[in-house]
Amino acid sequence: MASSLDKKPTKAEMPALLTPDAKSRQIRTSKPLLAILTLLLLAAAIYLYRNGIPFYQTPTVSPSWNDDSEWPIPKVPSPDLPTPIEPFEPLKRYSLDYGKVACWQDDGVWIKELTPVEMSSLGVGRFQDTERALEQADEDAFCMRLRMHGASFWELPPHWPEHVNWCEAIDSCVKPTKKVSLEVGFPASGGVWLLDKSQGWDGLYPKSLGLRNALTMDERCEVIKDLGGRFCEDIEVCLEMAALLGP
Repeated sequence: MASSLDKKPTKAEMPALLTPDAKSRQIRTSKPLLAILTLLLLAAAIYLYRNGIPFYQTPTVSPSWNDDSEWPIPKVPSPDLPTPIEPFEPLKRYSLDYGKVACWQDDGVWIKELTPVEMSSLGVGRFQDTERALEQADEDAFCMRLRMHGASFWELPPHWPEHVNWCEAIDSCVKPTKKVSLEVGFPASGGVWLLDKSQGWDGLYPKSLGLRNALTMDERCEVIKDLGGRFCEDIEVCLEMAALLGP
């Protein structure tokens, strides 16, 4: 018969068999592990804090995440990557969204907001987007015609104002390199009607709204005349046209 000394202890009896020395060794072993884990958590918290990431909130990566979300993490650009610059208007000769006519020439862009009568005279469609010319010679020819309608010139690339690296449209944030303040009309009989608006529209409103309502170029010329415009029989010798025809 086996004695009680040969009987193996059950699992329930094992903790009771631990001696005080065994328990002490177990505690001494767990303390370094707990200290290492604490240091790792502390280091992770410091890293997240220095990078502007709150350690109390875990980010959720989702394909639907975008710049308009309410995610609290600030966007910090990487010093190794250039700041992305979005394309700004104008991007086409004419677009319904932008609403102005443009052409590219001499490392810059000419821009003018035209009335439907002016757009018709330049052959620019009013109801769909129009791309710029594929050949620079064709673009130059269009630029000369657009300039005669009083377009202003912006150099490219633009020199954005301080603390600004992108705007929705260049003419909204940057002053033109060459500013033209003339409203022009070309009557069927020849010559040109010119209205200087460099002093703004003071004293001309609301009669100036007639420029928008004119259905023909001759009607436009009549509006310019009523607003105090000047007529030049010969475009080549008209001083005001020098700003539109010169380099």
